[in-house]
Amino acid sequence: MTKKIPSIDKKTALVVAMILLMISIPTVLFARHYYAYQGTSFPGIFLNEKSYTGMSQDDARKDLENSIAERYKDGMRFTYQDKTFAVQLAELGVAIDTQDSIDAVFSYGHNADFLRTVRQQLSLAGSSIYFQNELTDNGSLISAERWKEISAIETPAQDFSYKYDNGSFTPVEAKEGFIIDQDRLRRDIESNLKELKDDPIVLELKKDTPEAFEDINQRALKKASNLLTYQVTLTDKDSSWDVPKEDLGSWIGFAAKKDAQGKTTLSPSPELGAIQDYLVSIVPQVNRPAVNAQLEFKDGKVSVFALSQDGTDLDLEGSAKKIGESLFQDAYFDVASGQNQGANGSKDTIIASSSGPVKIPLIIKTVRPELTTDTIDNMGITSLLATGESDFHGSTKSRVHNVTVGASKFNGALVGPGDTFSFNSILGEVNAQAGYLPELVIKQGKTIPEYGGGLCQVSSTAFRAAVKAGMKITERKNHAYAVKYYAPQGTDATIYPPHPDLAFTNNTPNYILIQTRISGTKLYFDFYGTNDGRKVETEGPVVYERGEGGAMKTWWKQKVYDKDGKLTFEDTFYSNYKSASLYPTKTNPLE
Repeated sequence: MTKKIPSIDKKTALVVAMILLMISIPTVLFARHYYAYQGTSFPGIFLNEKSYTGMSQDDARKDLENSIAERYKDGMRFTYQDKTFAVQLAELGVAIDTQDSIDAVFSYGHNADFLRTVRQQLSLAGSSIYFQNELTDNGSLISAERWKEISAIETPAQDFSYKYDNGSFTPVEAKEGFIIDQDRLRRDIESNLKELKDDPIVLELKKDTPEAFEDINQRALKKASNLLTYQVTLTDKDSSWDVPKEDLGSWIGFAAKKDAQGKTTLSPSPELGAIQDYLVSIVPQVNRPAVNAQLEFKDGKVSVFALSQDGTDLDLEGSAKKIGESLFQDAYFDVASGQNQGANGSKDTIIASSSGPVKIPLIIKTVRPELTTDTIDNMGITSLLATGESDFHGSTKSRVHNVTVGASKFNGALVGPGDTFSFNSILGEVNAQAGYLPELVIKQGKTIPEYGGGLCQVSSTAFRAAVKAGMKITERKNHAYAVKYYAPQGTDATIYPPHPDLAFTNNTPNYILIQTRISGTKLYFDFYGTNDGRKVETEGPVVYERGEGGAMKTWWKQKVYDKDGKLTFEDTFYSNYKSASLYPTKTNPLE
C-alpha cells in the first residue's frame, strides 16, 4: 500500500518562496559586499575624517604617516601668555601608532567571528563609523631638554630652608608656587594626536604647596652646622684640594623628607650644582689631554717617533654625586655628644665637634688617544698619501703666530673611512682665549684686524693636500680677492666659522691621519693612510679671465683614477677674484 504525500497548496508555496528569497537576496548582497571590499576598508569608515576605501593597508599607512608629517611639520605648539613653544613629535613621549590605527579601520567588518562581522556590517547601513588614532606612550611627556625650556614658566613651591652666607645659615620662609598642570597637558596632547589636530595647547598652571613649613627643633640646621666643622679634602692620584668653608656651605641644601612615621621633616641634602661649580674651578689642574702617537715618513714607510700618552678627565657629574653621597650621611650628623628632643618625643643625637678630616677621592676618567702605538696598523695608516704646501713668507709676527697656533689644531687629526672632515669643527673657537692674536681678515667688504687673521693659510694648505690625495671636496670657497700668500691663485680655501668651511669626504678604505709641520716660512699638511692604488692628476691652476685691479677668474681641475686606471671622478674648482681695491684696509673694525 503506498502512502500518499500531501500536496502543498499554491499559497503556501508562494509564502515559502518569498521567505527564501528574502533570506537569499540579503545573503548574496552581503557576500558580494564583503568580498568586494576584501583587502580594503568599507565605505562609511573614517579615520581623522578621511576614508581609506579603495586603498591597500600599506598605502593607507603611508598616507597616514604623510598626513602626520605634514600636520606637525613645525611641531606641536604650546602657548603661555606671550610665549610660544614648538615641540617636535620625536620629543614627545606620546606618539601615534600608525599601524594599529590603520589596523583598526581595516579590521572593522572583517572579523573571523561571523556574527561580529554581521553586526559591524549592519552598523554601517545608513550611518558612518569614525575612528581616532591609536597612541603609544613611553611614560615621559616631553623630552628633558625641551621640558627645561617650557618649565621655565613655573614658579615651584619653596619649602622652608636655610641659605648659607658669610659664615652662617639664614632661614628662608616657605612659599606657595605654581606649576604646569601635567595631567591636563597630557590630555590635551593626546586629544591633538588622536584627532590629528594642530591646535595650540594652552599651558595651564596649578597651585603648588610646600611640604615643609618649618625646621622642627632646628634639627636640620644643627646637622648642617655640624657638617661645617669638618675639613673636607678632595683628592686625586697626585694632588689634593682643601674645600673652603664658604664653598662647603654652598654645597648644603635642604629638602623635605618623610620620616618613618610618615611625618614631613627637613633634612640637609647636597646641592649638586654648587658642587659641580666648584669642581669646574679645579678642572685645569686635573684634566690632561690625550696625546696621539706622532708619525714620520722615512725610507718609504711610516714609523712612530713619539709614543702616545693617555689623558685624564674629571668626571664632574660622577664626582659631584660621590661627594654628595659621602658627606650627606649620618656619620657626619649623628655621632657624638648632645641630645635634642624631637617633635615626636624621640631623642636625636647631634654631633658637636669634628673628628678629623674627610678625604674624598675624585672620579678621574682615563682618556685614550685616538691614535696609539698599538692601533696604527689596525687603522691602515701605512703610507704617505699626499702633502699640501704653502709659503707665508713676508707675514707679520702676529700672522705667523696665528698660522702656528691654527696648524697645531690639526696635527694628529683622524678622519675615519667615509667620514666628512670639517675644518671649522676641528679648528674650534677663534678668539683670544684660544691663543690667537688680531690680524687682517676680509670681512663685510673690508680688510680689518680680527682674532685669528691668517688662518686661511692653514685651510688653503689643507685644501691642497686633500685635492692631491684624491679626496672628494664637498665645501670650498675662494677668497674675495687674490692674496699673495696663497699663490698660485685658484688653490686657496677661505674659512670663517661656522661658514664658509672647508670640507671633504675620506673616500679611502681606512683612516686618514693628518699631521702638520712648519719649516722656515713654509707650512705643510701631510695625509697618511692606505695606498689603494689610486692615481691623482691635477691640471692648472689656469687664469682664464683677467680684470682691472688684479681681478681674475681661474680653474683648477682634479682627476682621480682607480688602481686599474679607470677615472672614478673629476672635479673642477672655479675661483672668481675681485679687485683688492674694493676691500680697503681698516685698522679700526668699526670704521
